[in-house]
Parts: sequence; structure tokens; C-alpha cells
Amino acid sequence: MIKIVGQELWRGGEKIGWVEERHIFAHDGRKVGYFENNFVYNMDGHKLAYIEGDHLISYGSNSKVGLEHVNENIQGGVLDELGKCAVYVLLGD
Repeated sequence: MIKIVGQELWRGGEKIGWVEERHIFAHDGRKVGYFENNFVYNMDGHKLAYIEGDHLISYGSNSKVGLEHVNENIQGGVLDELGKCAVYVLLGD
């Protein structure tokens, strides 16, 4: 599970990254991606996933994950649903 504390992202007591506006950064400072307009993008601007109804759908594999599952795994903070999905896709387990 990832916990959002302010703008920081934590897993198991270790800081794994942070959020700046709509960008997600890894703990080493590299930008791993961003989110906007219902889509999650990697750092090169390629679409990785999107929200449709109550599901997060990944491009390529077409896998569906319920938003309830995302919310169980990404807790705290003030990120909107898409922001939590971006953290889940970019830095998730």
C-alpha cells in the first residue's frame, strides 16, 4: 500500500516519490509520468492508462482494475481519482 502524506509518497515507511502539480517523481528525482484529462502518461508522453466508469484500464494489456482497488492501495492525501490512478500505475506494487 502507498500512503500519500502531503505531496510525498510512502510505502512501508520509505519515501518512494512525490507529486508536483500533475507530475509524479520517483525517490531519486526522475520524473516517471503525469496525469491529465482522464489519462495517465509516462515521462515520454505515451498514454499508459485511462479511467472508464469505475475502472482503470491499461493500454496494451487492456487489463481492468476497479477504482475501489486503487483507492484501497493508494491512501491519504488530497489527490483526485486520476492522481491516485497515476500513482498506482507509475509507482504501484
